[in-house]
Amino acid sequence: MKLTRITNLASRWWLALSLTAGAAGGLTYALATDAVYAADAYVVVAGGDPVQSAHFATAYARIAGHPGLLTTDRAEQDALSVAASPDAPLVRLTSEATTGTEAAARANRAASALVNYANTHATDTRVRLASFATAAAPVRPASPLPLISVAVGAFGAVLVGGLVRMAAPYARREPAAALSGAGA
Repeated sequence: MKLTRITNLASRWWLALSLTAGAAGGLTYALATDAVYAADAYVVVAGGDPVQSAHFATAYARIAGHPGLLTTDRAEQDALSVAASPDAPLVRLTSEATTGTEAAARANRAASALVNYANTHATDTRVRLASFATAAAPVRPASPLPLISVAVGAFGAVLVGGLVRMAAPYARREPAAALSGAGA
């Protein structure tokens, strides 16, 4: 009797229950996960024509990810991502760390190392790299974002709850009211 009553209650209130449980799970995740800060430093490719400079920016972005080129510290290398602008001779170096100051310091070290590496090969490539913008310590973490974590948890739980509800045996569902009368 009690199990049937609980099942009926859960069947009626599945949406509210799953939203609440998912939001609570997302909030718990956001509060329990360590904050990660991201800082960006920019390097510009100077010399040559603009198209050639953009191609060199892409090339330097690709080789910057090779271990040991910009840093010998494995943790710093893993926390670094490098990308080039498709239409401008800019390279963006993004570093992540547990503090904003450390993220900015890592990004600036990587940018300096890339500039030094490229400028040692400037006679061969006929282009030079220069710092365009140094990384500043971010004030807010890049992740986790509590509002997004709560929303993802809530909507994920609704999705799972809806799928479970759809997959429930047909016998457990309430029967539809039978139509009767002349118009049926």
